[in-house]
Amino acid sequence: MRLTDIPSVTSVLNRMESLTQLTKNPKSLISFPDVLEREFSKQIQNQTNQVISQESKDSLSLPFPKPQTIREPYEKIGTNQPRNLLQSIESIAEAQGMDPNLVKAMVKAESGFKTKAVSPKGAMGLMQLMPETAESLGVKDPFDPEENVVGGVKFLKGLMKEFKDPEKAIAAYNAGPGAVKRYKGIPPYEETKQYVSKVKQFYKDFSSE
Repeated sequence: MRLTDIPSVTSVLNRMESLTQLTKNPKSLISFPDVLEREFSKQIQNQTNQVISQESKDSLSLPFPKPQTIREPYEKIGTNQPRNLLQSIESIAEAQGMDPNLVKAMVKAESGFKTKAVSPKGAMGLMQLMPETAESLGVKDPFDPEENVVGGVKFLKGLMKEFKDPEKAIAAYNAGPGAVKRYKGIPPYEETKQYVSKVKQFYKDFSSE
């Protein structure tokens, strides 16, 4: 039996042969600090690659932003108008002793319940107050729904007292008190006649709900 037949001896001999080759070629020798530096650099690179990979996955997995749901700010009722706006109109009308359904009919005929409505002639807000009328009624912001309705109801109430006839008062709201006095009734203006008819129809609609 030869020594080289023993595995452990063979391993030692092979190791010695490797060391002998290294000493013959000094350039192939590697210092321990070099090994550490190489291993450290390798670990840093691996960590960097992991971070980049994770960020890429995260960016790909982010969902697209969901579109915001537009919600109606008010609960709708049969007239397809905001409930709290109608309730506000009703409260203002009742506080001034006016028929709430008539006031709502006037608002619908004037602006279609659009708080920011402006007519070609410059009438503003829910009850379409002209600038000089709004000023005379103490309305500072014609586009504020409550202020506008308070002023409009006050104006309508004055016309009702003056003419003591709902149709004449409605006509005067549209064409002006002077025109109603001049014609001693609803003026023969097509716009005013249609306006009075619309208000009467809207009044029936609100009264039947």
